[in-house]
Amino acid sequence: MTFLATESFTFGDIQLSCVSSPSLDRTLVVQRVAITPALPEGMVVDLVAVYRIELALHAPIHNFAFDFTFIQSKAKGDPNSGEYLEAQSWPIGNGLLMFGTEDGEMLQARMPWLKIQGDDYPVEYLTNGFRVVIPYIPPEAKVGFHFVLAFNHKDDGCCSEWFAVDIPHARLADSPVLKHLSGEIAG
Repeated sequence: MTFLATESFTFGDIQLSCVSSPSLDRTLVVQRVAITPALPEGMVVDLVAVYRIELALHAPIHNFAFDFTFIQSKAKGDPNSGEYLEAQSWPIGNGLLMFGTEDGEMLQARMPWLKIQGDDYPVEYLTNGFRVVIPYIPPEAKVGFHFVLAFNHKDDGCCSEWFAVDIPHARLADSPVLKHLSGEIAG
């Protein structure tokens, strides 16, 4: 099964895509949700977009991978990770675009069935974004993760984008849905 959706912004396009075996049919839920980031006093961002991804099946899932990418990226992202956070950024003109997601430690804390061993770390840095890879999801397991993007037209070096993408998954539980991304599902 493959899932593909694109969102357009002033700085370019974001693509969300998924591959899994077996097919997830309509059990994959991808939503853009409303949330206000907790920024330190005096910090602002021009745009924050949060994407919540959830799925649950009765059967096991093998080879699940979900990508969150910046299509127009011509340069490798600059890693800016922190505690429980994987983040990277790209300069755009005088501005800055940053992506963030929870790190593997946090994913495993929320989904204890997720076993991180050796090279099986679930969050991969791509040149133009992130990939969450879960080699095996047991039957009846609930999967939930998210991606956040923050953008400022003018990068003032104050790290506001970093604070904006550092959102714990628990804060998204009651966030209102702005948009269901239906994407193209094939397979």
